[in-house]
Amino acid sequence: MKKSIFLFAVLLSSGSLSAQTLDVWSDPAVGGDGKADPRQEFVSYVTRETAVKGDPNEAPHYLPLDGKWRVLVSTTEEGGEPGFYRPGFTSSAWQEVSVPNIEPDRGSDPFLDLMPPQLPPENPLVQYRAVIDVPYLWLDRDMFVHIEGVGGAYTLYVNDRRIGYNNDAHTPTEFEISNAVTDGINTIGIEVYGYSTGNWMETLVPGSLPGTLGKVYVYSQPKLRIEDFVIRTRGDSTGIHGWVDFAVVMSNSYRDQQKITLGYDIYSPAGKLLTYNLIETEIPGNSTDTLYRREVLENVLKKMSWSPQSPQLFDLMLYTRRDGRITEYIPMKFGLNETELRDGELWINGKRAELKAVDYNAARTKDATKKELRTLKSGGVNTVCVAYPQPRWFYELCNEVGMYVIDQANINAGYRTNDRNVGGSLVNNPAFLPQFIDRAATMQGRSKNYTSVIALSMGGQCGNGYNMYKTYQWLKQSDSLHYVTYRDVQGEWNSDFPFPETVDAARYLNGSAATTSKTKTTRR
Repeated sequence: MKKSIFLFAVLLSSGSLSAQTLDVWSDPAVGGDGKADPRQEFVSYVTRETAVKGDPNEAPHYLPLDGKWRVLVSTTEEGGEPGFYRPGFTSSAWQEVSVPNIEPDRGSDPFLDLMPPQLPPENPLVQYRAVIDVPYLWLDRDMFVHIEGVGGAYTLYVNDRRIGYNNDAHTPTEFEISNAVTDGINTIGIEVYGYSTGNWMETLVPGSLPGTLGKVYVYSQPKLRIEDFVIRTRGDSTGIHGWVDFAVVMSNSYRDQQKITLGYDIYSPAGKLLTYNLIETEIPGNSTDTLYRREVLENVLKKMSWSPQSPQLFDLMLYTRRDGRITEYIPMKFGLNETELRDGELWINGKRAELKAVDYNAARTKDATKKELRTLKSGGVNTVCVAYPQPRWFYELCNEVGMYVIDQANINAGYRTNDRNVGGSLVNNPAFLPQFIDRAATMQGRSKNYTSVIALSMGGQCGNGYNMYKTYQWLKQSDSLHYVTYRDVQGEWNSDFPFPETVDAARYLNGSAATTSKTKTTRR
């Protein structure tokens, strides 16, 4: 199937549509809009062989938008170029840069003398434009844009349509664009705002240079497809056999009811087929149906449980079949790893958890991260505590290497963390509550199936109060697989178990002195 991409960017002048609307980047009650529901991050394949390899670049319905873009920087006051995302717009005369172009922000802190939700008086604005050639057969599929690693809040456009907005700079996000694309040439516009109210949610962590653009790709799935899935593993009462519970959300984007078959098979860590099944169902038009199934894996607990000492992984293959033809394959590796609380302590696979933890975020590349994880493990570390959601490959590496992960929402609001007055800190400012819930939901939806993830953290050293109470309640209502913890619970009720003591991973990677588990505030 033909795949072609032409990448362009736009000169910035005045009067863009987004700059004329609600200035959504300055609204503390908006964390995003138009985003696809958070779900397990995956790409589907058309053959089992390519699915087993797991390289998205070999999937015919995957279009990476890496390459040369043409970029100039304006400000939100100047507005930008009107209609830069429309198909007829011409943008051939601007300077080229390579994308992804994420760079650390080493400048002075523009928020230093401000208070939430104030923003710096001069706000960088960068408009990006991509032109993609959509094959005709893709129009009978559901299409998505995946965006991660952006240096600020951004709005996404496809052709003449505004798709949505996101102000979480660290968490990968997806948007469905099925109703906006046409056969042939389509335009994708991304307008990046250097500063937004989302920056107040991220003052404890390093940022990227305002206006930069990270990894972007387009992918599609059949209209009768697997929308999401949840896997839960545990041992039976004998301590011999393992249970694997599935909940698979099947989606039908056609107008009328359709028949579809869900298939799956499970292979042992040694490559032996353990079980398989086919489940037929009918899904009403423009609707979803969730299929549940339990499989018993006999005699696996004692020799095949997952742990940092023995990170054994089973291979799960989900697939769909329509009219006798398999239409997509989705691979997933998982381990047998059950967490529980006993008297307020975390237990894993029937043993009290002994967590030797460090604060660590992924390095720039997968290979460098794998090397660092192995170095940490050789130093006796078995747990990494991240400051915000990581790339998908990070969790897959932790599964493979054997490293527990406490995943964390990108809630790193360091403004007046000890101010318990209403509106004093962001944690006690109800206007920001939608951003707290949005970031926790996106984190939970992406990481729910990774064996290495043993708990969910609500955020960094942000203080405690109303927004954290509500975030805790949301997570407990939405996720029955993971316990919730919080670094700065301050002896209150909204944490299932105490956050483990940590040191900076640099102690093991660079030989530098250990730091405490407290994250330093970089802005007031």
